[in-house]
Amino acid sequence: MQGSPIDPKWETISRDELLAVQEERLKGLLKRAEEKIPFYRRLWKKEGFSPDDVKGLGDIGKVPFTTKQDIAESIRLFPPFGDYQGDFHAIRVQSSTGSTGKPKAIFHTRNDWENIGDLWARRLRVQGVGPTDIVQISFAYTLFIVGFTSTEGVMKLGSLAVPTGSGAVTPSERQLQIAHDWGTTVIGCTGSYMLHLAEVAREMGLDPRKHFNIRVSFHTAEPLTEKMRAEIEDTWGCKAYNNWGSVETGAPTWECPEQKGLHLNEDAYIFEVIDYKTGIPVPDGEEGELVVTTLLKEAAPLIRYRIGDITALMKERCACGRTLNRMTAVHGRVDDMIKVKGVAIYPTDFEPSIKKFGVFGGEYLIKVWNEGHRELVKVLVEFLGEDGDRAKWCEELTKDLHGALGLRSEVEALPKGGVKALVGTETRTKYKRIMDLRKK
Repeated sequence: MQGSPIDPKWETISRDELLAVQEERLKGLLKRAEEKIPFYRRLWKKEGFSPDDVKGLGDIGKVPFTTKQDIAESIRLFPPFGDYQGDFHAIRVQSSTGSTGKPKAIFHTRNDWENIGDLWARRLRVQGVGPTDIVQISFAYTLFIVGFTSTEGVMKLGSLAVPTGSGAVTPSERQLQIAHDWGTTVIGCTGSYMLHLAEVAREMGLDPRKHFNIRVSFHTAEPLTEKMRAEIEDTWGCKAYNNWGSVETGAPTWECPEQKGLHLNEDAYIFEVIDYKTGIPVPDGEEGELVVTTLLKEAAPLIRYRIGDITALMKERCACGRTLNRMTAVHGRVDDMIKVKGVAIYPTDFEPSIKKFGVFGGEYLIKVWNEGHRELVKVLVEFLGEDGDRAKWCEELTKDLHGALGLRSEVEALPKGGVKALVGTETRTKYKRIMDLRKK
């Protein structure tokens, strides 16, 4: 079974047929990489691996992992782009944001770019986007990939793309004016920016439900928690969809209308979840580090790449009827997990307590630092209540966080907009909620 990823038949392909396609494409990828990508030849020679060692999908564990450190070393040895791009005619370069290290260039051939656009079209079609929609794209149009590739997907569906870009390019007030006047029906942006737009709309005297026609919003680039999704859907009266991807991978997952896990584009990728300490695969349903193999990628393919996100595989069938497996929503990264006073925490662990009281905004920043031998934590939040109640609610949040996380932390309540200014809600492409100032 071959053909464009945009073809709906891939969504209900039989498992046997899908596994046969994956096996064929995995062997083709390994052969391509050995012939055309010096990076993999070096890595595999060092590890004593040959593509001939892989007789079927069951042998994928024989393929050495690839890491961010491997990519960084490639760039150091072969500047400026490294030798992981391969001997392909690239037509485009995009780059990571550099949130966990030096930004890395990712080359794309014409086939690569078309495939990513098709996979975006697949995810948006499943999420209800069609030719009659006006789709406002409020992701940043930068070296980060999502603004451009989501636009490709929108146009492939025959929808009208409105490429406003992020708030850094088109201020939020103008974004809302366009959405109101032009009748935008679908909007793509980070979840936090969607909630920020609602606040700005109210300041302009507009009701997000009454004065706009938004029926679908699609989100990626930062975790979309269930509380955030519920707030978006309640505020805008729309269906809010979560998606996961990256510059390195393109558009590998999407959420269906059931909104119970992210379906995997298994015709184009192989997903594994491993114990981040041992590298051993974990049982289905158990959280671990995500490992991705990009089966269709020509330039800069990822082969058993430890991407660092924390998730779990879900192999029970979805009620939507699609046969593609799912994974749970990513709630953090191995890089984001920090230990404070012996407690392992992720930024999203703080969110339920912050949202619980209804007097704090959705943005927050966690600062960690040393004073002598002590580790101190402060949570910066935006206080939306009455000034006279500020101390009381900060104390309540402090107690709730201690009960939920087993961690004592100070709470500092900034005025409305204070945290947004620190984290750059309108301009950022990815979230970063922990500021670790400890001396290593």
